Parts: sequence; C-alpha cells; structure tokens
Amino acid sequence: MTALQLSAKDKLRRNIKTLGLRFLSGSGLAGLVGRVYGGKGVILMFHEFTRAPEEKLGQGTRIEDFEAVLRRLKRAGRDIVDLSEAVRRLADPESKPFAVLTFDDGYRSNIELALPVMEKHQAPATIYVPTDVITRSLNAWWLGLREIVLTKDSFDFEPANARFECSDHAGKVATFSHLLAWVWQDFSRAEALEQVFTDNGISLPVLVERYFFNESQMIEADKHPLIEIGAHTSTHRALRLLSDNDVKQDIGDNKKFLEDRLTREVPHFAFPYGRPSLTGRREADIVKSLGFKTAVTTDPGCLFSQHADDLFLLPRQDAEYPDDGLSHAVCGMNGFYRALATRCGAPVANVALEL
Repeated sequence: MTALQLSAKDKLRRNIKTLGLRFLSGSGLAGLVGRVYGGKGVILMFHEFTRAPEEKLGQGTRIEDFEAVLRRLKRAGRDIVDLSEAVRRLADPESKPFAVLTFDDGYRSNIELALPVMEKHQAPATIYVPTDVITRSLNAWWLGLREIVLTKDSFDFEPANARFECSDHAGKVATFSHLLAWVWQDFSRAEALEQVFTDNGISLPVLVERYFFNESQMIEADKHPLIEIGAHTSTHRALRLLSDNDVKQDIGDNKKFLEDRLTREVPHFAFPYGRPSLTGRREADIVKSLGFKTAVTTDPGCLFSQHADDLFLLPRQDAEYPDDGLSHAVCGMNGFYRALATRCGAPVANVALEL
C-alpha cells in the first residue's frame, strides 16, 4: 500500500473538514447551533500538547491553539471550572455557563506546555491517569505505531497482511491514520502488536518513559491548585473486551493505586477510548458502585441540567485538531458535533443511555 494512495484521500478529507470548521466558526453558524445544542456547559478533552504537530503525525494540540481556546471560552462568557463545580452548576438553574478542561493519560506536555498557559488564565484541569502509565507497563500501542511510522520509510505490517511505503510526511500522516483506524475497528488488535514492535525495534516502556510523567511528577502535579488527578483504569484497555469482574478490578485497582499515592479520595473517572470500546450502562454502574462521583465518555455533546441525574456517562468533546484547533473547539463547545452525530436529533447525550 503506497503513501500516495493513502495521503491523497487523507489530505482531501482534512482540507474539507478544515474549511468547513472555519466557515462554521467564522460565520457565526456554530453559535446558532449552540442555541439548541450548547447546553449549560461543555467538557473538553485533550491528550498531548505540542509546538510542532507535524512531529507527532497530527496528534496532540498546538499549544497556541490551546491558549486561543481558553481566550474564546472566556470571551463567550463561559467560566472555566473544575468537575466538582461543574456538577454543582448542573444542578443550579441559575448558574453561569461553564467549560471543563480534561487531559487524558498523563503526558509530560500537560505540565511542561499546558500548565503555564493554565496559570496565565487561571484555568483548572483534570488529568486522568492509568496505573500502567506510572508503572511504565502501559500497552501504549498508539505510540508504538507512531514511532514505527516516524522512523521507517517502509515496513511490513503482518497483522493486516500489508506493507506500507511512507517516505514523505504526508504519507506518514496518512499511514499512521490508517493504522489507528485499523485498531479502532477491533480493539482486540491492540493486544496483538507486540511482535510488530519487536520486529521494528520499538520499546513501549522507553516510549512511555519519554512521553508520560512519572509517579513523583504526578504527585507534585496533583498538589498544584489548578490540577486534579483523576482515574483512567489500570491498563487502559477497551472495557467492552473484559468481563464484569475484570472491569471492576481494572477500574477499582486504579482508584486505590491513585488514592494511596495522592493520599486523598479520587472522585472522577474517564473511560478509555470511546465507542465502540464500551457496552455502556454496565461500565457506568460499576464506576458508580466503586464510589466515583463522575465518569466521562468521549461521546460528543454539551452538558445540560438533565445530566445532573446521571453523572456516569457524561459527554465530552474532543478538542484536538492540529489543522485548526480553535475552529474545531468552537464548533464543539456549541454542540455542533452532537447535532452532526444525531442528524439534528436530541441535544442531550447519554442520559437514559444511547450506547
């Protein structure tokens, strides 16, 4: 499979998406959608931050875009609050509009790049951390795939019976996007990549050490007045693949691990990945039984007062898009992606369960 075949389609899709987002956000149409779909608040999801998205093959958020998003939120009259305050405001019909910042997995860039911007704008965030990030045993398959594509101009990919040729940047971006989609089609594939990494000289523990903060850094971050560490399972596996008992153990052990090290209760949880990695109500009920106060999904949508009745499948808007992060976030905070996903259907996501 050649880089040309993959990159032409990928480039066309991205160009169309970027132009559409800029038109929606710049013309004010996103704001019109927000009158119905914007709700009382929004939870925004980030992972890595970067000064050069091209070095990460399109992953992560450009730090300049992150700051632009914070400015836009404030200009739109939304207070940036933590999750506990968000829950309080959902139950208060007189509360002001708000936004919540969440970062998944515990990347070093959350502290090195994002925190100075958060301090400048006094914007709090929750960082959801899996146990295996701290123990350096995480199956960070997405980092392994990215490293292969970054360092190889051609390689065999036996699990898909394919060979990839990707010598230029556009081809690498398209190849990486293709491989990510291949795993998302069946999350069990993430458990079958060890030999691929070995064959290509990739060490996942080395990558985890390079990109994620360690235990002492996590503890220090949690002491910062703008940061709260949340739970994110022990192993970061797709929970749909696990039995009820294994789901409970994977989540419960992570809660205990974090609480032992942070010496406080950990009330907030984030499900790894999104659809189709959850069965839905099963995982939400397990999270509730373990004593958490909230759980966030990756389903797009904003927060409405109805969410106060069920805090364990909260929608969360992906705010990462390296081509134009600000336009993407503006559309998200106005509920555009919820409207798109439902074909202008019900504005309220996940209440009464849709998974």
